[in-house]
Amino acid sequence: WKVVSMAGSRGILLLCAVLGFAYGEVNNTVRASDCCQAIEITSQGVTLVNQWTRLGKYFLDGEEGGRPVYKQDNSQNYLYFIGAWIPGYNWWYVNDDLGQNMGGLINMDKEAICPDQITVTWEAYAWTGEWEDVNDWVPDPDLKITCVNKDDTTPQHEKTTTSVKESCTWGSFCDGCSVTSTIDGVTYCCA
Repeated sequence: WKVVSMAGSRGILLLCAVLGFAYGEVNNTVRASDCCQAIEITSQGVTLVNQWTRLGKYFLDGEEGGRPVYKQDNSQNYLYFIGAWIPGYNWWYVNDDLGQNMGGLINMDKEAICPDQITVTWEAYAWTGEWEDVNDWVPDPDLKITCVNKDDTTPQHEKTTTSVKESCTWGSFCDGCSVTSTIDGVTYCCA
């Protein structure tokens, strides 16, 4: 309810008072500028095996269509709401090509303004490991997006030293690792 003019609006004001609404414009919506300055995407599930390059720290890089756009700390991927580019396409992607209708991670929560507020389970495109025969979107209930301190360069994910299947990573997460490989200027390692 919004009263546009006070002239002749006593009936509307009374109706608003009876229904419990306050006079004036009430804006309880979250804006993209209210979202975290830095987030981290973590998973110990299907994403870790099939879309591990999508994991890591992201920084707020702007806004498109009232939703935040995040860029990964190594500039490899973006987290964005595709509906800002293609009206009616109301879902989130994590992808290396900003604004494109494709990605390695997808979420259908059209209500959340900020990605850390998403309540719908994320899905990862899976084609390897135990998902080799699937070659399609697979729910990843282990995928989490959390706000982090933008100045914190400490990896938030657990490092394992003994494992049948090592988790691999890249960029600043490899600082201090004894075994690394650099391809096209990006340092990769297994923790």
